[in-house]
Amino acid sequence: MPLVIACGECSWPLPAELWNRVEGARCPGCRQPLEIAVFPAIERTRGGALPQPAQGEGEASCFFHLESRAVTPCDECGRFLCSLCDIEIDGRHFCPTCFKSGMAANRLENVETRRTMYDTIALVLATLPLMLFWPAIIGAPAALFTVVRRWRAPLSILPRTRIRFYLAALFASAEIAGIVALVWAILRVRPGPS
Repeated sequence: MPLVIACGECSWPLPAELWNRVEGARCPGCRQPLEIAVFPAIERTRGGALPQPAQGEGEASCFFHLESRAVTPCDECGRFLCSLCDIEIDGRHFCPTCFKSGMAANRLENVETRRTMYDTIALVLATLPLMLFWPAIIGAPAALFTVVRRWRAPLSILPRTRIRFYLAALFASAEIAGIVALVWAILRVRPGPS
């Protein structure tokens, strides 16, 4: 069934030849001026297989949807699954229940649900000691260590830049330079023998 785009004023169906015109168009029903921008993806068929109905008595049905035809068994519990319930990970098939319990027990190695953001840890280690002097003695080297050690670690599940690593390295280096300058100044200004 083709998709129908309707006029916003009169709900008249707008034919495809009126779509994406640079000069615009007029509604055939109410003659209102229209600008109809439609992406090419509207004509693509949707991906993903819908579950097929079970045909006869001897055919297996899905454990969760009795009216749907089973396409594969779960590799963990053996329940029959339709195409809607099948969760495939690295060639293995899981039902929603086994997938959820596998996630809770951390048995699924290739499924990542959280990630430590080392760039944020390095930035906190570098900036938090700026408020106090003594934590900087530990925090600045720890921040530099984290930057160097975790530079290639995945940053986040969402796309992120390495700006926090750069800032942490910059702040930590400045703190270490400040500590060295302070120690040098203290040692240089020692009172002489009286």
